[in-house]
Amino acid sequence: MLTVRTFRPEDVDRVHELFVRGQRDFAAGLEGEVEAYLRRSLEADLSDIDAHYLSDEGSHFWVAELDGRVVGMVGVQKLSSDEGELRRMSVAFEARRKGIGRKLLETVVGFCEQAGYRRLTLSTVTQLQPAIALYLSTGFRLSRQESYGTMTVQFYVKNLGGPGSCPGDAQS
Repeated sequence: MLTVRTFRPEDVDRVHELFVRGQRDFAAGLEGEVEAYLRRSLEADLSDIDAHYLSDEGSHFWVAELDGRVVGMVGVQKLSSDEGELRRMSVAFEARRKGIGRKLLETVVGFCEQAGYRRLTLSTVTQLQPAIALYLSTGFRLSRQESYGTMTVQFYVKNLGGPGSCPGDAQS
């Protein structure tokens, strides 16, 4: 049975493992850059999930449990009163293609809507094609991209509110 719940301190080792393995799964040919990114991330927000995600009511961090084992994770950070940023989504290799990523994403979107956010943003690298396909299938649109070493970072946005929430959105 799949359960999505709030992160607890005892989840930290598994969350770190999921993040590292998830990034390394798609690192072929980019190992040096990915390892540097992993070090920075583990020293930054993932070093203290409570402080970075759970101390502000506009931010949050969840884990997905499948049959009692943590197999997924995702966070959202408040960027402004009307915008949140999806962060650190990862699903264990052996648990992929079971709807876990979609369920985590639905949890984040629901949280952001409840928080009154009008936009949800995220960034990812082009190597993460399964994640990009999920984002596109759930209403995110590519807003820009930039180089990050030899990788390309893509930025996506999802409109959560009414007309005018995302500059440039076509209105009907």
